Amino acid sequence: MDIVGLWRITELNAIDMSFNQTWKKVEGLDSDPDVPTMQKMMAKTTFVFKEDGTFLQLAPKEMAGGEGEPYDDDHVIGHKSEWKEEGGKLLIANEENGEYEWSEAVPAGDGFEIFGFFRIVKA
Repeated sequence: MDIVGLWRITELNAIDMSFNQTWKKVEGLDSDPDVPTMQKMMAKTTFVFKEDGTFLQLAPKEMAGGEGEPYDDDHVIGHKSEWKEEGGKLLIANEENGEYEWSEAVPAGDGFEIFGFFRIVKA
C-alpha cells in the first residue's frame, strides 16, 4: 500500500442546513450555495502520510487565521495523528477524549474515503 506522501481532497460528504448529506466534488464547491462556508474551508485541507506512521492534516495559512504550527510557506498543521496498516487495511487514528479511535480508510476509486467525510487521492 503506497500511502506515504501528500494527498488532497477530491470529494466532501457535505451536510446542508437540513442535515442532509451529499457527496460533492471539491471543484466548484466554493460557488455551491448549499454547502456551508466551514465545509468549503475544510475541503481545502491536504493530508501528509509519513513513513513513521504520522498523519498530518494541513490547512492553508489564510484559513487558519494565524494559528497552528507552520508546515511550509502556505500551510499550517491543523491536526496530527497516526496511521497504520493492519491485516491489509489502512487505519487512521482520530483522537477522542485523549484516546485514539481507529477507523478504516476505505478504498474509493484512485484513493481512499477517510472518516466517512473525505475522499482523497495522491497529490
